[in-house]
Parts: sequence; structure tokens; C-alpha cells
Amino acid sequence: MKRQFTRITAFTASLVCLMGMAACGNDVPADESESSELSISSGVAENTTDNVNDVQTSDVTTSAAENETAGGTTTVSGAGFVAVTRAGVASGASKPNGNINTPTTKTPGNNAGGNTAGAGNNSGGNSNAGGNNGGGAAVSGITLSYTSAEISVGQTKQYPVVSENINEVWTSSNTAVATVDSIGNITGVGEGTCIIKVTSADNPSLGAQVSVTVKKSEGSQQIDGVTYIDGILIANKTYGLPASYNPGGLTGDTYSAFQELASGAANDGLNIYISSGFRSYETQEAIYNDYVATNGQAVADTFSARPGFSEHQTGLAIDVNEISDAFIGTPEAIWLEEHCVEYGFIIRYPQGKQGVTGYKYEPWHIRYVGKDNAKRIHDAAVAAGDPYLTLEEYFGITSAYQ
Repeated sequence: MKRQFTRITAFTASLVCLMGMAACGNDVPADESESSELSISSGVAENTTDNVNDVQTSDVTTSAAENETAGGTTTVSGAGFVAVTRAGVASGASKPNGNINTPTTKTPGNNAGGNTAGAGNNSGGNSNAGGNNGGGAAVSGITLSYTSAEISVGQTKQYPVVSENINEVWTSSNTAVATVDSIGNITGVGEGTCIIKVTSADNPSLGAQVSVTVKKSEGSQQIDGVTYIDGILIANKTYGLPASYNPGGLTGDTYSAFQELASGAANDGLNIYISSGFRSYETQEAIYNDYVATNGQAVADTFSARPGFSEHQTGLAIDVNEISDAFIGTPEAIWLEEHCVEYGFIIRYPQGKQGVTGYKYEPWHIRYVGKDNAKRIHDAAVAAGDPYLTLEEYFGITSAYQ
């Protein structure tokens, strides 16, 4: 009896063990509702907030009928997904508040820590909005990468690098000779000499200056790898820009002129706003490569500039409203063609001039050349019986990749 009981006990124990092992080997279904908040993977998230250090400029691929819209496109990586958003404003939206594509942040390497510039043109002096005095470190002086400059009327020279991390305030001793914008880009206005000065907003006794000589522009000049003809910067398929050329955003004069233009349009009941402004060499490179991958190089070259050949890199070009053929013939497009000259802009790629400029008709793409130059180009077109003269026709130059 005792032996039988022992056998029954052993059998029972073995059965329990086997049942336990079977249970341990089974897959337990996860509760999907519990993990739903963590299930985003390789998707597109809208209105995603991420650390600003993770933001990189990129492009969203569009059809060949659209032009380069990615200047306002950001790709945000983090939390196991990639979110793609556009900074541009949809057609029909109200004019955005704030300064879109104005001079914003200087290129890396300037002012360790980075001074962020405010918007607009300086004439009497503007202060950068960002940048701190080196986290509390005492600054005893200001050092510039250059202290003298010789430029032509109409030419803009890229800002001198400020070695110290300060809130910069830039001023010109004579705005009839040269102006300076909020991050230090210097533009020749008239013949003569003047002093461009930078001081610290936190300690005005600290300062440094650049002695500027402005000469009359004569024919074609190449300065620091940039081509100017009669003081007008040229960027097309023949005349490129160095990869290092970076004014930091739209030039102050360009943005101020656009504000006047937008105000004039608003007075006529129209809404014209910036959809894409300045683009760096690196941004344009990403945009162009995406278009080539999608459409092939031959097609991409009809509406997208190769890196180093884009007018957007100059800080003088703006794409307004809807950047597609849908903009053609709209009240805003018609108004722009009739009035942009009054504000110092030209339609850079007019209708019927693709064989001259190398680009399809883009009524949304305007180029700032200044009121005097815009009027001269317009008057020359009228004299020639042509609705529009391109810069190529006006100067007798080509636009073709070599």
C-alpha cells in the first residue's frame, strides 16, 4: 500500500511538472492596447515636437511640375520615427506673422555658441536676437575676420566673422555709401568710404570696425568667387557660387523690399507671402539630388538648380505663395508681374524664356535687384518691345552648364 501511494505521489508530481513546463513554453499574446503609444515606426508624424538639435534641412519629393519648395522643409528624427514637415504656407492661407527666411543663424564656426540674428535691414543698426556672452565668460574685446573691404556699388560682402560670442549690434557711419544688415552683411550703395561698426548690446563699450571703400561698378567682376555685372550679383547655370557663400538668410534689403511689396499687394486686397527664401549650398544639394533621383537629371535641370548655381543661395531670391503651375494666372501672379518692379524685384524666369534662362516659366520666383536696376531693366524691355527682359538678355550673358 505504501509503495502504491509512493507511485501515485510521484506520478502526480511528474504531471504537475510537465504541465508547468508546457505553460512556460507557450507564447503569451501581448496586450496591443498597452503598447499603442509606442507603436510609431517609420511613419510620418504631424506637428511633432523634437529637440531642435535633431532638426536637419531636407526635401520632400514632389512632381516635376512643382518647383523647389524644400527650402522650408525640415526632417525631424527621433523617438523611432521620421517626421517630415513643411514650413511653407498653403495656397490661400493668410500671410504668416514673423520673419520667414530672414537672416536667422550664422553658419557654424561663427561665435561659438552661435548668435542668432534678428530680421531686416540695418541702416541705423540692428541687434542680433540670439547669442549670449559665452555663458558668463568675460569678453574684453571683439575680433573680426577682416577689418577692411573694397566693394562695388550693389555688391553685398558676406559678414565678417566675430570670434567672440556676443549680442551683435551693427551700424554704418554713412548709409549713403554702405549699409549693413543685422548679421553684418555689407552692401555698397554709393561711391565713397565709411565705417561699419559692431558693438556688444550688453556692453556698448566693446566694439570693432571695418573700413569700407565702395567703388562704381564697371562691367563684370569676380569677387571672392562671386560674379557681379554692373553691381548685380549673377547666379545662373553659367555663373556659380562657392559652396561657402552664405549670407545667413535673405539679405536685409531684400526682406525689407518684400515687406513693402506685400503691403502694397494687401492694399489691393491680395495676399502675397514668402514660401521659400534663402537656401544654403547644402540644402540645395539635397533638394536637387532628390529631384534627380525622382525625375532624372534632364527633367530636374528644367526647374531645379544644381548646388552652387541657385539664386536662392544668394539671399536675393524669393518664391511666393503656391510654388507650382497652379499659381499661373492667379490675381496675385498678375499683380506681381505688373508691380514687382516698383519694389525692386523682377520676375526672374519669365514666360517664353526657358531657352534663355534654362528654367521653365516661374511667376512665383522673384529676384531682388534694387529699385533703380529693376526700373532700368524694365525700361530696356519696353524699348525692345519685349514684356520682360531676363538678366541674361539685359547683360548679354549665357545660362548653360558647362
